[in-house]
Amino acid sequence: MTGPRVEALVQQVQGVHQGIADARQAKNITPTVAERLEMRTARIGQAAEKIAASDHGRIPAAQYHDLLRRLDNVDQRLRVDTGTGFLMGDGADGGSYPNG
Repeated sequence: MTGPRVEALVQQVQGVHQGIADARQAKNITPTVAERLEMRTARIGQAAEKIAASDHGRIPAAQYHDLLRRLDNVDQRLRVDTGTGFLMGDGADGGSYPNG
């Protein structure tokens, strides 16, 4: 994998992996939650590798943005699970928007 999008995505995936490892070590998340987040993150990384391998080391913009969106969802889930995320509204609905 060689393109700038690929490199950026790999760095983002590594950052999320590190965040999960840090949260697990600090016991901010359970091993089960960490494993679930790791599996989701790994699938995103594997998808990026597969796309790049089929497109001469590049990831088309639309697929790149989709992978980043998916990775951001994992990162946000990690933040919520560790208590560092933010809730919309007063939190009565678990952060779902809109809060009636």
